[in-house]
Amino acid sequence: MTVSFNVSTYWTSGVTLLRGFSLEAELVNLSPLRIGSGREPPLGSIVDLAVIRIRREGRLEAYIPGSSFKGLFRSQCETLVRMKNPRVEPCSGLTKNTCMDIRKTAEGVTLHTAVQTKLRTRNSKEAMELFFHNACLLCKVFGAPSYAGRISFSDAYLLSDAHYGVRTGIAIDRRTGAVFGDSLYQVEYVEPGARFSFSLRFRNLPNYAVGMLARTITILNNGELRVGGFKTRGFGQVKLESLTLRYMDYVGAGKVLDPLEPDTDKPVDLSNIVSQDNGYYTASKEEAWKALKKFEEVWDSVKLS
Repeated sequence: MTVSFNVSTYWTSGVTLLRGFSLEAELVNLSPLRIGSGREPPLGSIVDLAVIRIRREGRLEAYIPGSSFKGLFRSQCETLVRMKNPRVEPCSGLTKNTCMDIRKTAEGVTLHTAVQTKLRTRNSKEAMELFFHNACLLCKVFGAPSYAGRISFSDAYLLSDAHYGVRTGIAIDRRTGAVFGDSLYQVEYVEPGARFSFSLRFRNLPNYAVGMLARTITILNNGELRVGGFKTRGFGQVKLESLTLRYMDYVGAGKVLDPLEPDTDKPVDLSNIVSQDNGYYTASKEEAWKALKKFEEVWDSVKLS
């Protein structure tokens, strides 16, 4: 069954649930990992730049905030969009620099103002149509002012013991090549081999947008995309293990995911990959990677305008 495309079934709309996905894995750091706790070290810290911690099950332990993953994924997806079509101009997503802030309608007002005007006059369908046709793909997927994104990242908590190390760094004067003043500092990091949970959920995304995320996950797993700080010093390389992809499809045959956007999206056939499990379609480990590859193929084939 092909989805009938109208305003009420725009994949950006939250009115109708078309399909929902979850992706879970164990994230293992292959090199030192550092997610900082801010400019000021926590009270009692013996280092200048401490690892961010959370109290869980009675102890303080390192974790990776979901916001770190969201920023990482959005930045990489921006690169993927620009690589696919250099003429496409996705916004940066930074404060006051989203499509809602910088794009103007035919009436000369910002997209945010136009959408809010429609909502205040109870024209929610017109507001969604206006957003759909004027916002960039990244705002549609990751969110923008007055619009909740279709994807959410969970905090990554430790699944194993973690060991912490400290490195001493110095600042170099780029003009002289000498040490810059009294600039020694100590950086704390998580030693390689720690295991963290990794979980993200997304809903109503067309197959090509899932493919964009799948390509980002592949790049992350290949070590080309790194997590946290000090990336240029070799930190942040990770891999994903025990990957599981689950979804529910409310509009199609289930194992064949129909397009959700005319003239752009394409179907994905997972018939030989997924199995049904308690109402969900599931692929685990190697089968999950095969499923993501199918979505990547759609991303590679679509044209963005």
